[in-house]
Amino acid sequence: MKREIKETIASIGKRLYERRLNGGYGGNISIKDEGVIYITPSGMPKDILSYSDIIVVDFKGNLLEGEGKPSSELLFHVAIYKERSDVNAIVHTHPPISTGFAIANIPLREAIHEEVSLILGEVPVLPYEMTSSKELAKSVANAFKKYNAVMLANHGVITVGETPEKAFRRAEELENICISTLVANTFGGVKEIPPDKLKALFSMFYKKK
Repeated sequence: MKREIKETIASIGKRLYERRLNGGYGGNISIKDEGVIYITPSGMPKDILSYSDIIVVDFKGNLLEGEGKPSSELLFHVAIYKERSDVNAIVHTHPPISTGFAIANIPLREAIHEEVSLILGEVPVLPYEMTSSKELAKSVANAFKKYNAVMLANHGVITVGETPEKAFRRAEELENICISTLVANTFGGVKEIPPDKLKALFSMFYKKK
């Protein structure tokens, strides 16, 4: 299998830890490539991952390469990839502030900040389902029909992307915006971008693309 893909996953694991977006053991990362899934192993701290630790499975969960077991959250990774053909990478983390929003059941509206509008979009909080369960996988896959980032009640966050870097940056941006929102709420609450200005922002951004 492709060593560079495994190295990318190991690197993202370290970056998440270094930027305090994840504890050592929490979360999981995967990349889809040529009909197989590269995913972090179960029970290994993400900050010490090596490329040789990464597990490769098929879409039925059968082990193709690696030692140990794939992440216990493999079910929702498979479900997302089946639902979104444009998604090639998934990052699941437990960042302290955005996880706090998930615990408090506070979603993010897209009109609160330019980067939320353009990079993340609206970020809902999904109702609690037990970790690693089929119910969680079904709930997550259904949500990603519409969203690129979600918060899981009493659990953590998931972000996706066409590339591993985009999935990582969305996780990073979500935590940053949750911090800004927390600060805004201490100064009288969030004030949203006016609808006409938001429409103009979308028009300008997508015209440039």
